[in-house]
Order: sequence, then C-alpha cells, then structure tokens
Amino acid sequence: MAKITSMTGFGTGAAEVDGYRLRALIRSVNGRFLDLQIRCQSGLADFEQAVREQIQQGSVTRGKVNVTVEWEQTPQSGALPVMNEEVARRYVSELKRLSDLAGIALEPDLQLLARLPGLFRNEETVALDPERTAALVAEALGHALAEFEQMRDTEGAALLLDLRGRLAKLERGIEAIAVMTEASKEQIHTRLRERVEVLLRPGELDESRVAMEVALLADRSDITEEIVRFRSHNVQFLNALDEGGDVGKRLNFLLQEMHREANTISSKATDADLIHQVVEIKEEVERLREQIQNLA
Repeated sequence: MAKITSMTGFGTGAAEVDGYRLRALIRSVNGRFLDLQIRCQSGLADFEQAVREQIQQGSVTRGKVNVTVEWEQTPQSGALPVMNEEVARRYVSELKRLSDLAGIALEPDLQLLARLPGLFRNEETVALDPERTAALVAEALGHALAEFEQMRDTEGAALLLDLRGRLAKLERGIEAIAVMTEASKEQIHTRLRERVEVLLRPGELDESRVAMEVALLADRSDITEEIVRFRSHNVQFLNALDEGGDVGKRLNFLLQEMHREANTISSKATDADLIHQVVEIKEEVERLREQIQNLA
C-alpha cells in the first residue's frame, strides 16, 4: 500500500561490545532541500563519511537532518573523571581577579569550582580496532534509522488522514458553488438585461442585439471552466496521495492551481453566498498548503 512520509522525525540507537557502547541519534525538521549535519565525538571523526553514506542510502531526501554519534559511558567502559588542571588554574585566577575588581574579599569555593563546566573530563579507554568500531557505528546508526523512519511513517499516516479530510471539505465546497451557479444563471441573465435596458432610450431596443450582449456578458461571468479545472485538481491531488512517495512538491503545485481557480471564481462572482463559499475554499487551500510543508 502506498504511503506518504513526514519530513520530521527522531530516532536513537545503540550498539555494545566488550563493555563499550556507542550511541547514534537522528532528528530532522522541515527543509526544502537535504541539509545533513553530522557530529561525531572525538575519536569517531574518521567514520563521518560512512555515517553520511548510510544516511543517504535511506529514504531521506529533504529536510534539515542532524546526526550525532558518540561513545556512551558504561560501568565496564573504563571511563574515569580526570581534572583539567589548566582549566582549574584559569578558573581560580579569574575568580581572584574578579574579587580584586569588585573590592570584595573572596576565596574560591571548592564546591563552586567543582560545578564549573570543563573542569573534569571523562577519559574513555576505548581500545577497539577501527573495523570493530565501524561495525558498531553501522549497527547503532541502523537502529536509529529504523526508529527514525518509523516515526516519519507514523506522522505521515496521520497527515494523510488529515489531508484527505480537508480535500473532502474542498470538494463539498466546490460542489456547493456549482449548485449555486446553476441556480443563479437565470437571475444573472435577468439582471444583465435590466442593466442594458436602463442604458437604452425607449424605442431604441433591438431585441437581437440585447440578447447577444446579455449572452456575452453572462459568458464572462460563467465559472463552469474554473469549476471543472478545480475538480480535476482535486482528483489529481487524491491520485498523488494514493501513489504515495515523494509527493510534497507535486501537491504544492496543485494547491497553487486551486488557489488560482478560486481567485478567478471570486473575481467573477456577484452572489454574496457564493463569494463567502469561495473565501472558505481559499482558507482550506492555505491550511492544506501548510500541512504539505511537512511532507517529504
């Protein structure tokens, strides 16, 4: 069964061997093009290209995608806190300088210093060879991608239901306009004839000429073609949803055409109820446009 996919998603995955655990995280938001940002922890930078290739081999084609790959501390990993002496000396020096500038006697507090960022670092004693590390990266990223794609599919399914519901509302709106137009054709002819007669002096009325002018004016007010095209766009929109896949750009184009037809109908309309119906259709088209920005 065809499906559509959301551009937003999130996924995490991990792989572990010999007490070492590696974690991968993927998150994405909307974007017109694929913007892939990869951050590999120190010691894993050599695997960035492999990470990029694994992501690009999947179904991600658009959006701003952020990927993080890092070692995760485990009880067996041998990660021990180590004080950064240079950072500690600089903190003490700057705090003393602040004390002198403020004219306040202040001795650096050990508990305060311990909470300052960068004072301690974890030294990972990762001793895996590059081949085993590469396998861990691929496995963790594979798990993250699976969760990421599942979330995108779930959101896509919800979007699909919403789009179909909104399209059904559009169809009801355009059919209501078609009914209004059919019912008001005679009224349009009558009003136009009255306007033409007002402009002519008594005794100068040429029935055949009046009939022709009224017919021409009525034809300019006719919105049958716009209704037919709007219905066609609706059908194409539904077909695109049924086909699934990368449909965002195609649907956006169809919505532009729907908006164009609605504007033309609005410019020709004279009936207040009909104009109100067109306004509702245009509002629904805009809501649809907002929703499809989330589609891949």
